[in-house]
Amino acid sequence: MEDIQIGLYKMDNISYPDKKNLFRPSKNYPEYQEKDIAEENNDVYEAVRQNFHLLGLDDSHYGSREWNPLGSIIKKGDCVLIKPNLVMDENKLNGDTECLYTQPSVVAAVIDYVLIALGNTGEIILGDAPMQECNFKHLIETSGYLDLVKYYQKKGKKVSIVDFRELTSNVIDGGVYINTINKDAKGTIIDLKDNSEFYGTDSHKLNRMRITNYNPEIMKKHHSPLKHEYYISDYVLKADVIINMPKPKSHRKAGATISLKNFVGVNIRKEFLPHHTKGSKDTGGDEYEKKNLIHSIRSALLDKKNMYQANKKYKYVKIVQYMIKCCSVILRFQKNKYVEGSWYGNDTISKTVTDINKIVYYADKKGILQDTKQRKVIIIADMVKSGEGEGPVMPTCKNCGIIAVGFNPVKFDKVIASIMGFDYEKIPVIVRAAMKKEKYIIDDTPDNIMVKSNIEELDNRSNDEIKKIRYFNFEPTSGWKGHIEFD
Repeated sequence: MEDIQIGLYKMDNISYPDKKNLFRPSKNYPEYQEKDIAEENNDVYEAVRQNFHLLGLDDSHYGSREWNPLGSIIKKGDCVLIKPNLVMDENKLNGDTECLYTQPSVVAAVIDYVLIALGNTGEIILGDAPMQECNFKHLIETSGYLDLVKYYQKKGKKVSIVDFRELTSNVIDGGVYINTINKDAKGTIIDLKDNSEFYGTDSHKLNRMRITNYNPEIMKKHHSPLKHEYYISDYVLKADVIINMPKPKSHRKAGATISLKNFVGVNIRKEFLPHHTKGSKDTGGDEYEKKNLIHSIRSALLDKKNMYQANKKYKYVKIVQYMIKCCSVILRFQKNKYVEGSWYGNDTISKTVTDINKIVYYADKKGILQDTKQRKVIIIADMVKSGEGEGPVMPTCKNCGIIAVGFNPVKFDKVIASIMGFDYEKIPVIVRAAMKKEKYIIDDTPDNIMVKSNIEELDNRSNDEIKKIRYFNFEPTSGWKGHIEFD
């Protein structure tokens, strides 16, 4: 059986280039179509380029003007969606955004090779649906994304950047969310019905599914015994090719966020996305571990707060928010550290992630699920600086210097989890997505995985061998510590 190859290229200089040169390469590569060359080193660009070479993409033309590494994936006239991880505009822990979201310097190199494949045809869309309180304008302006897009537009290239979200929020004093509806957001509601991972769940448990800071009454309308709906951006559905560009990090609810989890950002209203199930493990929930009166009160107060918030009763929101904080203090005193599904017992988020991936791969341009995959996907991960500790929004920087490339999301996530020092068999998102089902199979390839790398100890190694090397030792979030690591 043919091996599934994953490319891991490690940079010597673990840093991102300055945006003043709009992330141009520092070498005049034979295939490079522009005349702009940066004065300072751009090792990120080199890492993306060399990774394509590692995987043998258009190998016969490498080193020539005709080299087109993405030409077997992207055809002239295609609509190409680049999906970075743009979770938040600020790191709530220490302000470090280099480990928070996919950096535009990595995206810039990818765009250049997409343009070679398109040959002055088609279009490129950069898009994501970050967390509701993310200031998208601030993110793209301070990071360099906006300048990068304008650079291409001035050259007549059809490149744009889009905030997929239909609902955004400003947070005021007391943690109150003031919601705004973006009427320009475009999406299609897709019902997986009996093909959902939630199919067969009893109505009582479905009614307890939650996502923090959102009105639970809306979720109940979209997840019931007879339907399981998601609200997918039309930009995603119209794409012929998707370049999935995750920022691998530890994750409070999922254990780790890699390529599978990154696709949650194609859903434009978060109320469609179950993240945990209300209650303790022994009562059929996965919000926290053990039955506890204070936990139960806090959970009920969260529902009240979110419903008051949705109905713009902000005075009541502040009162309930104070009561929630009091409960949180008591829980910390009791050493109950698991809240809101942020622990290894969360069995809900993996179902949501798997459902979304089914839609991304199998829904056609009208949102109708087909028996065969409808679009090509390539994964290019930014691990130059990754996040460990309390990810995804309060990560601590982990200097890795890695650009990773692959084509199969399950195989890719297994390898990346392994080099992070995490046992993928303990990450429900990966385990569930790997399951062979009758329809909408995400991982439909042989089990063989082979890594190609400029790191000698990882090159030509299988994932089973890489697991034993444990190249990096990422710090998990507190709710996964002592569980997700290799034994």
